Amino acid sequence: MGWAGAFFGALTAIFAWPSFSLLFFALFTMFPGFLLSSLYIMFTTRYEMDTPKVNPGYVGLLLNSAPLFMFLFFFLTS
Repeated sequence: MGWAGAFFGALTAIFAWPSFSLLFFALFTMFPGFLLSSLYIMFTTRYEMDTPKVNPGYVGLLLNSAPLFMFLFFFLTS
């Protein structure tokens, strides 16, 4: 589940690249990525289990936030 969230996050980051202008697809893939990453983080940290060094849930959340970060960057710099 965590790697699926990271996969959707990678798709979101690729689609959100400014030169590709596929923002609709980026927003479409962002929501399942957030959901899968959040569920993975919730299930792996429920009982404070040992998680791997690089938690794929956190990587997925970071990559799924790319369109929001880009929107804020372009909004604040214009």
